Amino acid sequence: MIRIGRVFLFMMLVVLFQNTLAQEMLNPKEDFLYDGKYFGAYSPYVTLGVGYGVNYKQQEGEQNIAADFHLYHKNVGYNIGYFSSSSRFLEGTGGLRQFESRQKLHDLHLGVGYRYERLRHIFAIYGGPSYVGGRVPTDTISSLSTFIIRRGPGLYLQAHYAYKVAYDVGLGVTFYAAYSKHYKIIGVQAHIFLSSAFKAYYKRK
Repeated sequence: MIRIGRVFLFMMLVVLFQNTLAQEMLNPKEDFLYDGKYFGAYSPYVTLGVGYGVNYKQQEGEQNIAADFHLYHKNVGYNIGYFSSSSRFLEGTGGLRQFESRQKLHDLHLGVGYRYERLRHIFAIYGGPSYVGGRVPTDTISSLSTFIIRRGPGLYLQAHYAYKVAYDVGLGVTFYAAYSKHYKIIGVQAHIFLSSAFKAYYKRK
């Protein structure tokens, strides 16, 4: 869980850095004014999601989390992210007797895709290669207690929509598919949308 927290912290720091840099690069000819504030169109943003999916390799449902950084350059969308899926992130009898499930997937992915954005809405779809690793049950009689580590290349696809309650903050839903030799997971997530779109307050002369 500490590793996951570090990933989320890194994503938040990236957004804060982008926001600070944007305020120093205000260009009224390309940016737009809304509600007394300047915003940059198609600015970088982060999505932080949690959800549920089906592991078709293990034939069971799994919990999952994800953190993705998205940017837009020359009419093409790009993203880099982390995805983790587990039969159960915490197991045990409750209280302090909680422990992480040994069955778990970690997925690092890169994507290229399409992004459509308006004042209150954003839709994007990405796909690309990934590197996956994790533990899966062995195909033995003792499979409930014996696990093996699997690593290798994969493919990660996602499509998401967010409604922006403010231009740079929103809530949305993500549909995803993580595919590799040992992991085949499809599911849905609820996510938080955080953008570096805000640049500066409008100052009347």
